[in-house]
Amino acid sequence: MERIDISDDRRVADLVEAVERDGAVEIVRDGVVVATVAAREPDVSAREPQPIDIAELERFHAEHPMPRFEKSWGELLREMRDEDDH
Repeated sequence: MERIDISDDRRVADLVEAVERDGAVEIVRDGVVVATVAAREPDVSAREPQPIDIAELERFHAEHPMPRFEKSWGELLREMRDEDDH
């Protein structure tokens, strides 16, 4: 890991370049490490989209069927709303 002495009047751009190059940089003042600047972990949401495995999805739905109710969702919600009014 590169060490950068801030007494050398290094610019922020120099620090960023060092982090990009080495992944992390220790900032030193008077010979003492006062901070470590490290690159961020890549954002997992930025990955390439993966294809959906239809067979796996069908297997999951077969193992976890949707619950069936005697009443519609609307009727259940109305009942819950009406219970809260009492």
